[in-house]
Amino acid sequence: ARCVLNKCETMVLKDNHSIWFEQVSEDTISSSNIDQSHDSILTMSLGTDDLNDVCKAVSDCVDWIRLGLELGLKYSRLQKIEIKRLRDVPSCMRDMIAAWLGKKDKVMKEGVPTWKQLIQALKNIGEI
Repeated sequence: ARCVLNKCETMVLKDNHSIWFEQVSEDTISSSNIDQSHDSILTMSLGTDDLNDVCKAVSDCVDWIRLGLELGLKYSRLQKIEIKRLRDVPSCMRDMIAAWLGKKDKVMKEGVPTWKQLIQALKNIGEI
């Protein structure tokens, strides 16, 4: 597998990371192909229709509150989610991602939600 987002080394993939990778043979790789594919995936605008894919991509993330803050959501919103979902992490994560994809709070300060923003937020909190 070849990482199409960070041009990283070959690695064994978990199912929930498959959106970031594609199976390719060495003879099909061209630099311009990779760059165009890479850029279009990273900057693609995400919306609430992408909730399931985004939730799968972050399912290993431990600190959903820090991720939510990094994505531009207000702490008060995250607290309400935590209370509403009785601290059930998968439910809290889903509601937090839905709020991000729904462009709540300060999300639009950085532009529309994209894979690039999500990846950077995960990096910033030490999840990847």
